[in-house]
Order: sequence, then C-alpha cells, then structure tokens
Amino acid sequence: MTPTFIKGNAAAQLTMAVEVMDEQGTLQTRQIACERPLTVYLNWKEIVTLMTLGARPEALVLGYLKNQGFIEDISAIESVIVDWESEAAAVVSSQQAADLDKSLEKKTVTSGCGQGTMYGSVMKKLEGVVLATPELKQSTLYALLKALSAHNETYKMAGAVHGCAICRGAEILSFVEDVGRHNAVDTLAGELWMRGESGHDKIFYTTGRLTSEMVIKVA
Repeated sequence: MTPTFIKGNAAAQLTMAVEVMDEQGTLQTRQIACERPLTVYLNWKEIVTLMTLGARPEALVLGYLKNQGFIEDISAIESVIVDWESEAAAVVSSQQAADLDKSLEKKTVTSGCGQGTMYGSVMKKLEGVVLATPELKQSTLYALLKALSAHNETYKMAGAVHGCAICRGAEILSFVEDVGRHNAVDTLAGELWMRGESGHDKIFYTTGRLTSEMVIKVA
C-alpha cells in the first residue's frame, strides 16, 4: 500500500520545444529532454544532487535512499516534499542509517552513467549475497519486447534518454525514462518499496548496457 505521505506527483516537464537549424540551414522546431538537478536532503542533511528528468521524483528519491542503505523501513518515512523552484527534495524519516556522516565519507565511484556512486555501507552488505538463477522462455522475451514498443514516449519525442521497466512475464507493470539509467532503476525500486512488493517474481528491463551500479541496485 502506498504510504499516505504521497499526495500527488511532482513530475517535472520532461521535454521542451527549441528552435534548431538543420544541415541545410533550415530553421526547425524540435523537442529536447529537460534534465535538471534535484538535491536530496534526509532529515535536513544534504545527501546528493541527482541530475534527472524528474518524471516521478518522489519514487526516485525514496529508491535512491533505499538502494544506498540510508533508510530500510518504508514506514519510517514521515514526509517527502519536492520543490522544483529550489531544485530540492526533502525527506523526513524517523529512522536513518546509523552514523550518517561516516556513511557518506566512504564511497565507490562506479561505471554508472556520468560516474555513479555507491556508499560504503551498501558495498559491505553485498558480501555473501547469492541470487537465484531465473528461467526465461525465448517466447516470453519476444512478447515482452513487443509490449515495450508502446512505451519510450520521451525517447520517441526527443531521444537522449534511457528506459527501464518492471515486468511480470510480458506484462509491463511500470516503465520510466530518465537521462541516466541508474535514476530509472532507483525510481522503479522506490515504487516497489512504496507498494510493499518484492522483485522475486518480476523481470527488470533496461535499454543500453548494464553497469556495475545498476546490477548492484537491481540485486
């Protein structure tokens, strides 16, 4: 069940029209993706600034904090406020990672888009993690790719973005686009977390290569 603190969606404008000149010198109007900064605060402490389209910022912020190990219990979240004028997202929680300052000190720069970052506590928790080996039919993959063709709306309009999805069989449960794939992963993770769902019976889809940061977040 979605927590009561999510009252709406503070989605930002994903694309904007600009005038460009083509190779023949003709002036044309085209859509471009609107990437913007969003600084995340946890209990009034600055954590990180994310560069994002801002399609579903509440889910993005919560997914990021969860995947970085800063918050483990969704019921501890008291409020999430996104303000695009100040380019900030403030999360208030009754629980957070012990010794937050120390957790922020140790970080690993990953192979994510634009150099992602994973904090020390997350890397420590990965030790000994063993994942099940899934079985997927070729027909399921083909059906899934066909179903996904109805999405990618921002990419179709402006290009320059990646898409990620959570699926069950060939059914698309949630699809999100962002300039960085790691942001899209965090957004989907935040949505699952808010709904109290696990990923054990689902398929994760992404455009482009799998970076180490993405594999860690999906795991």
